[in-house]
Amino acid sequence: MSGIEAGLVRRCLAGDEKAYRELVEMYQGQVYSVVFRMVRRREDAEDLTQETFVRMFRALARYDPNRPFAAWLFTIASRLAIDHIRRRKVTPISLTQREAGSDEEYEIEIEDAGLKPDEFTTRNEEERRSEELIQSLPPHYRIVVMLRHQQDLSYEEIAESLHLPLGTVKARIHRARELLKTKLEKMERGETP
Repeated sequence: MSGIEAGLVRRCLAGDEKAYRELVEMYQGQVYSVVFRMVRRREDAEDLTQETFVRMFRALARYDPNRPFAAWLFTIASRLAIDHIRRRKVTPISLTQREAGSDEEYEIEIEDAGLKPDEFTTRNEEERRSEELIQSLPPHYRIVVMLRHQQDLSYEEIAESLHLPLGTVKARIHRARELLKTKLEKMERGETP
């Protein structure tokens, strides 16, 4: 964590509202960008950005200063965005119709183009396993993987949002992929990753 961030966090914890506003101003654009790329709706991204900073403020006392502040903050934002996507309501459609000039209703037959139950279960299991593997990574690897593969940010965007050199981002992504590959191979052999 940079000296500026460390000072702002200490001031926030001491009740300094100006420090809180400075932290928000420092990261608001980056958090919005990450969230917007996930939810693709401006209003939702604005709400989730605001909620990210509310959660940040509430959890600041539990923040580990040995972790990069930006990674911690982007983790909060990413989780909120993922939860939002999962909760997003589906617009219901009527499965009955009336014939013109008649009060009689009939059902519309719709073929289910979705996954079959066994395919759905397999995909859910794969997603759960992937999520567990990603969550098992050290935080500095986990955040770059999430930003690259879950938010689809470019290496340059990740470097900018985490305030890291581009080479460091590339090296961390490469190392994280190697760690994930090793963990996956261990899982496939029945070993604990």
